[in-house]
Amino acid sequence: MARTGCQEPTFHTVGSWAYSDGAEAVAMFGEMGAEFSAAQVWELTVYLARNRYGKFAARTIALSKPRQNGKSHAARYYAVWMAAVEGRSVLYTAHHGETSRKMFKAICAIVEHPDMAGFLKPGSAGIYRSKGSEGIYFADWEDGEGQVHRGGFIEFATRTNAGGRGGTYDVIIVDEAQELTEEQAAALKPTTIASESGDPQVIYLGTPPNEKCPGTVFRDLHDRAHAGKGGSAWWIEWAASEVGDPADRDRWYRCVPMLGILIEEDVLADAADTTSPDTFAREYLGWWSETAGSAAAIGRRAWDACGTAERAPSKGRTWYAVRFSPDGMWAALAACRRRKKAAPFVEVVAARSCERGLGWLRRAVMARVDRAESVWIDGKGRSDTLRSQLLDEGADPRKIHVAKTADVVDAASMLQEAVASGQIRHAGQPGLSDCAARCTRRQIGGGWGLGPGDDGTAPEPMEAVALALLASKREKRKKGKGLIG
Repeated sequence: MARTGCQEPTFHTVGSWAYSDGAEAVAMFGEMGAEFSAAQVWELTVYLARNRYGKFAARTIALSKPRQNGKSHAARYYAVWMAAVEGRSVLYTAHHGETSRKMFKAICAIVEHPDMAGFLKPGSAGIYRSKGSEGIYFADWEDGEGQVHRGGFIEFATRTNAGGRGGTYDVIIVDEAQELTEEQAAALKPTTIASESGDPQVIYLGTPPNEKCPGTVFRDLHDRAHAGKGGSAWWIEWAASEVGDPADRDRWYRCVPMLGILIEEDVLADAADTTSPDTFAREYLGWWSETAGSAAAIGRRAWDACGTAERAPSKGRTWYAVRFSPDGMWAALAACRRRKKAAPFVEVVAARSCERGLGWLRRAVMARVDRAESVWIDGKGRSDTLRSQLLDEGADPRKIHVAKTADVVDAASMLQEAVASGQIRHAGQPGLSDCAARCTRRQIGGGWGLGPGDDGTAPEPMEAVALALLASKREKRKKGKGLIG
């Protein structure tokens, strides 16, 4: 017997249920010629799982698989069952219009089967084919006891218009979930609140995000599930736990359920030989990197809400901070200004390469140090060097501080809280806005600091801002006269 990929997920948080119509659905569609792998049978069974009251056993279910492993196969039959048999309203949504169109065509092929076509509304009312507004509508039907059941429907939309359809749905199937943003999710979720069945459900289908994915919702579901904090949501995945050895074929069969069914071993062998190890692990084995698709540590929306058209205050006390890149070849100088009865104002003063030395940075700090409350410096290797140069230039040693790891952790948390609560102001500098939108968290010293964005956005400008804010808060508490913050 030919070897096939493992049909049991590598990890899941699926709970218990009282019963499921999965077996009945598989049998019905099987008579129409549909084929399911054991994994897809289980997926369909999970989607249709009910509690003892006949309600969905899980309101939210998320499935992550490597690419080309049929993640939407069971979902398309689930959509047809819910609309045709149970009379539910279903929305299928994808990030790309072409994906939505392909799913529409695939479901049309199911419902146009002779055994299913009679369930559709008559004539052109059954299938609406207008591009961008596709829909499949089922007629009311009468069971053997004379009871009339309402026909449901399936509508299709890309994420750009899914929230604006104005409809109310019992079930939402979110394909390409790795691309789903918080804003898009906020537009979709309310459409289920007033569902006529009073029994809504959302199914997320996706693959591990790469560094360019804008979405954070799927990542959050993954992280909470693995942290044991997923709540009532069910998470299912086939995934490698690390990049590992691309040539390890046993791992292929553990992580790729359709290997030997739809995917040939020599195809994976070629991909392993011609793809970087991390890309192969993510795309072909379902591996989740630690940062790709992570939520921004600060967030663009919260940061923008703190922006102001006013210029930096000319009066008040000022603190400065320098942050070096990990290799010491780049640095940012930031300022935090405080005045009475006003939120602290932060900005980046300068950000440049240090490959030709620290001359520009030393001069920038010395031009400000006499008027500054203090200057804080962070960055292994060059912090002590810059401090020594400043002292040699005559800077007051009481004003020059080299930050410790604990300071960096406190600074990041303090900045995040200040932004979230709107207790900080800035002028909307593009570099800082990019940091807010893209930079993620990194684990340091038992806490977290700011890390680079998935696209390589450097966090140093925002780290310098955070350190300057920390300095102002700490020294305000020490002196404590006439200051607010």
